[in-house]
Amino acid sequence: MKNKILALLPHDYAPFFRALHITVALLILSQIVNSNLTEREAVSEHSFVSLVTWFHIISGFLLIVLGVTLLVWMLTQRGFRWYFAWVTLDLSGIKIDLLQLARLKLPEAAKGGIAATIQGLGVISLLLVAVSGGMWFMTNSLLGLPAETARYYLHWHKFLTTFIEIYFYAHGAMGLLHMLLSWED
Repeated sequence: MKNKILALLPHDYAPFFRALHITVALLILSQIVNSNLTEREAVSEHSFVSLVTWFHIISGFLLIVLGVTLLVWMLTQRGFRWYFAWVTLDLSGIKIDLLQLARLKLPEAAKGGIAATIQGLGVISLLLVAVSGGMWFMTNSLLGLPAETARYYLHWHKFLTTFIEIYFYAHGAMGLLHMLLSWED
């Protein structure tokens, strides 16, 4: 049973990418869970909220590093057009996938297809959220810039977090659905 479930997890052809993907997913989940317990003022305090806030900050910086690693790995393995064909207005992969879905068949991952496009957008979203949070921390704590500059980055961080949360839940749900539909007795 365990081996069957492991076989359904994505990216079995690339153990490094699979581990990176799972690590990023778990860190994003922890960020979502602990974000409600963080406070700007707690950065300089000694309390449970301060501990959670610092965990959020440190794991956020780790997500920047892992997000860049993920993006570089993706681009070196399959290239820009695999994940971002839509940027060049090439929507043929998405069209093929939509036609396949209309026939109630799950499309395979393909250049410029829905899965590749979603993965590319997810990594870019992750980096935007993590970098805006990192910029807030830098402007709020280290650079001595005006408070309104820090608030600007915090606003963008919170705004963009909405999209990564939607992506996280939708991507997870689609992944589980794909695993269930691929399950063979």
